Amino acid sequence: MTSCWPVAPLGALVDCLDARRVPLNRAQRAQRSGVVPYHGASGITGYVDQALFDGALVLLGEDGAPFLDPSRDVAFFHEGPLWAGNHVHVLRPRAGMDGRFLAHALNTVCYAAHVDGTTRRKLVRARMNSLPVPCPPLYRQKAIAVMLDHAMQRIDDQMAELARQAALAGEWIRAEIQHAIGYDSGAWPPSVPPGHVIRPLAALFDITGGGTPATTRPENWGGDVTWITPADLPDGPPAWITGGARSLSAIGLEACRAAVVPAGALVVSTRAPVGRVGIGRGPLSVSQGCKALVRRTEDVDPCYAALFLHAAGFELRRRAGGSVFAELDTATLASLELCLPSLPTQRKIAQTVWRKQDRHASQVRARERVAAHLGEYRVALRVAAVNGQLTC
Repeated sequence: MTSCWPVAPLGALVDCLDARRVPLNRAQRAQRSGVVPYHGASGITGYVDQALFDGALVLLGEDGAPFLDPSRDVAFFHEGPLWAGNHVHVLRPRAGMDGRFLAHALNTVCYAAHVDGTTRRKLVRARMNSLPVPCPPLYRQKAIAVMLDHAMQRIDDQMAELARQAALAGEWIRAEIQHAIGYDSGAWPPSVPPGHVIRPLAALFDITGGGTPATTRPENWGGDVTWITPADLPDGPPAWITGGARSLSAIGLEACRAAVVPAGALVVSTRAPVGRVGIGRGPLSVSQGCKALVRRTEDVDPCYAALFLHAAGFELRRRAGGSVFAELDTATLASLELCLPSLPTQRKIAQTVWRKQDRHASQVRARERVAAHLGEYRVALRVAAVNGQLTC
């Protein structure tokens, strides 16, 4: 967006105090615990017992900051005592430049052309000094900064409320699932009501593992074989799965010796993380981080079993072993016992709870849309205000 104001390079508007920075690692900060904020690339990361700086300062990420994500701040205004590490530039605004306005302005810069590196991007001092900054009169800077401070706080409060509502809704649907299958107490195993039977998972399902072909061979990927990893499974109540982030070719399927299971198979993540559950709408294969469960008897309803496995997630994670990361082996998963009412009751429970889950999922999507719109509005408002488009 073209600015209505004169534009100057950042180096002409600030004094850089980077030479006074002293990095402290987490252990050192713990030994020097206090009330003085310790500032890193993306904000305050702790509190220490002494200050290196004081006054009105702007902190701009040097490396490791989210430079390519316009919805996240990389510049922060701070007033008062401060300790800064070497991952953040420390800038003192010169006369005629308001620090709060400058922080907002630096959060509107498109950093793609100014940062180096691929995995950990860095804004070196020379490029930082060349960053373009709009320079309205000081009284205008102060007015814009006050308006943006209030607007950003209102937006952040609304985002926090959406997150609070999402957390409450997630707790509600978890409680609904636990109540539906008789797992209200949270103790394992769940109580066995009259008319229910206990059956090990191995008696109800054939359990199949999976694999991953070489990722360096393009011929293994992009085919018609649906391939599911733990990341493709819902982080919440069980859901229907239509596909994964990647698919296999017939060559890739053969290379990793994974099997294709029919539609209606349950998929359970057995590593990183353990306990996510989904049901395939069509045939699929899985990575080695999942197990596919194919029903071998009509005595169990797959949708009910998915609810039970989701509720048993804590128990599955408790049983998982491994020295590097938690992993649930096939034998341990197969030994999990399901508490089953009659098949008609299973179906009734599953239909009721899955309808509630559908409503919950619809509400989740609505909140995500609102959050996305708020994020877009936050970015657009700041850009327009800093460049004078709201006052020209």
